[in-house]
This record gives sequence, C-alpha cells and structure tokens, in this order.
Amino acid sequence: MNVTAIDSKNAGLKNERLVLKLLRNQTTLSQAQICQKTGLGSSTVTYIVGRLRNKGLIKETLGESTKRGARPKWISINPDGGFVAGAEISPNHISIALYNLDSTQRDRVKLPLASDRSAENVVKLLEITIKGILNKHELKIDKLFGIGLALSGSISPEGVVKLSGPMCWKNVPLKAMLAEYFECPVYVYTTKVRLLAELEASPSLNRKNIVYFNVADGVGLNNIIDGNLINGATNRCGEIGHIVIDRKGPLCGCGQRGCLEAHISGPAIAEKIMKDLASGIESGFSEALNEENEPEDIVREWKKLISEQDQYALSLRDYAADKISWAAAMAINMFDPEVLILAGYVNDACSDFFMQSILNRFKTDVYDETSRNIKIIPAKAGLEALMKGASEAVIEKHFSI
Repeated sequence: MNVTAIDSKNAGLKNERLVLKLLRNQTTLSQAQICQKTGLGSSTVTYIVGRLRNKGLIKETLGESTKRGARPKWISINPDGGFVAGAEISPNHISIALYNLDSTQRDRVKLPLASDRSAENVVKLLEITIKGILNKHELKIDKLFGIGLALSGSISPEGVVKLSGPMCWKNVPLKAMLAEYFECPVYVYTTKVRLLAELEASPSLNRKNIVYFNVADGVGLNNIIDGNLINGATNRCGEIGHIVIDRKGPLCGCGQRGCLEAHISGPAIAEKIMKDLASGIESGFSEALNEENEPEDIVREWKKLISEQDQYALSLRDYAADKISWAAAMAINMFDPEVLILAGYVNDACSDFFMQSILNRFKTDVYDETSRNIKIIPAKAGLEALMKGASEAVIEKHFSI
C-alpha cells in the first residue's frame, strides 16, 4: 500500500491517521518502512509514533538483527487501544456488541423490545447497555471511538431515519438523540453495511460485481458495481422490497399495500403462518408456536418442519421461493452481477432450495442467460453481519484520512 503524506493545517492529525491506516492494512512495519510507504520524514514519523505510543494505539516489539547495532523495532496496532460499539436495531430486539480495533468482538448483548419500539425506548436501552458494557470491561469512556447503529430504512446523511418500515418510524433524529449521551461520534447506517462484514468474511469477493439479496426483517439489495458500493442519489438504491407486487396485498410498514417485503420478510412470513393456523391449516407449527414467538423463532421452526417434510411448511417454502426467485431474476437483469449472495434468516431457512429456484428462473426470466456466469452463494458473515458491518464502518471512519 503506497500512500501520500498530507500537507495541510491539520497535517499532524491526518498523518497520524495515515500511519494508523497503514498499520491496520499491513499489520506490522518498522519505522523505516513507514517512512518509505508514506513519504514522511524520519523525524515526523518518530514524532507520530511517540504520539500513538502515548495514546496506547500501537504496540512495539524488538526484532532480531543479523548486523551489529540496535535491534529493529516493529510497530503494529494495539487492538485494545480503542473500541467501537456496533448495534443492530430490529422490530423485536436490539443487539449491541463491543469490538476492538482488529474487529474482534469483546462482548455482545441482545435485548428484547417487546411492545415498545419507540425511538425514545431504543435510545434509552442503547445508552444504558453501551455504558454498562464499558463498565463491565473497566473501560474509560474515552476508549470508545464511535458508535455505529444499523437498521432497515431510509437514512439521511445527518443520521435522521426518514422512513423505516420494520420499525414504523418516520423522521426520527436517531443520531442526535443518542449523541446527547456520548462524546464520541455516532453514525446511523442502512443495511448496506452488511457488505463490509461479508467482504471481511470472504476477501475473495473484493472488486467483484455483487448483488447482496437480504431477506430478514426487511427485504433489500446491496450492490457493488465495478468494485464500488452503489448508494443512489438519496441513498435508497436497492429497495426491491418496496416494489408493489399485489396492490390488494398485505399492508407494508412503508404504508403501501402489497410490497414484496409485506409478502416474504420474516415478520410477513410469521404473520402468514399465524393467520393460516387460525384459519384451520394443519401443521406441526400448531404445537410449536404461540403469539410470543419472534419472527426469527418462527422461521427457525419453519426450517425444522421443512426438513421433516411438513406439507404446510413445504407449501410455504414454494410460496417464498417463487417470489424470491422472481426478485433475484429482476436484480440480475438490472445489475448484471458475477456473484449473487443470499443473506438473512429467511433465505437461510432453505438456501439450497432458493438457489435452485433462482437457477430455474434463468431460462425464462433472465435476459441472455446463456452468456452469463453467475455464482449464487449463501452469506458467510452470519446473523451478526449488520452489527459487525456497522462497527467496521465506524473503524473505517476513524482511520479515514
């Protein structure tokens, strides 16, 4: 990685971040190598290394030398020199985790929201929990470099949740509300940050053309085109979940009727199951579920019943596969990916079946399908991808120049 030194009135701080970014990307370097790769003078790097040492942000170890004289000193990031908090906000729970500077999770807490999904309750829980985690690990508040919040919805650059269908929020100044309780920066992200967690889990995906199709509490696409994450003019690119497929269909959290999300999201699948059971459908669901089950629990039971060949579970699988494969074919026509990633707990319920359903759509629904070579894979980052992605975005912000 070759980088260029910064020349401005803020050169000290910017060059400090330059060195930190270099160390994070290349793990361990000598002071001479830092000089070579940044173009900074030896005295400047000595000064920066001293500042980083005083802040506890680097580790220094003595290496072996085959020559006479001083042994070389190797410099690396101190993973516990700082921490970030990542939080996933969903309709049924908040998940909060603490990560150090090498993205290792140090703690994690999951809190149910029950019936109170108000922004005020969410902010209160976030404040109490984040401060509680810091106290548990005996960390001073200045060790927290930033907080990243992630949720499904439309987010303004100022951190205002303009619209979140799953949370039923409109114009919520989430960043400002939480920032009242913390001195560190607070960032609010859309579900696009999942891709940061996915790229870390699968480095071979870097620089690929990717469609990341997530079906969980919400339904959406994240797209990397020619190596660049696509956001759109208002940061709303990829809202495939709000394409109306049946104007007489179920009410969606966005206010429209019949959105794709209102048919195949986790809450939509859970609601359909409960309604079908109430109407007299016979299924193994009857013995396993009650009104207190969260959508993730219901979808997990669905996956189990599919493996047991429960006829209703299988028919529901076919119902979801029809809509998921249609949406995937549409996304392929629009974005021409090399890789299609199926993510989210709904896709995870029967990913192999959904993959085959998408492949079956190629002959009828994908333009010029014979010339395409598309790899369809399940997501690897796991169910904590949103929380991990938010923390990665904060760390990248902290090390940005």
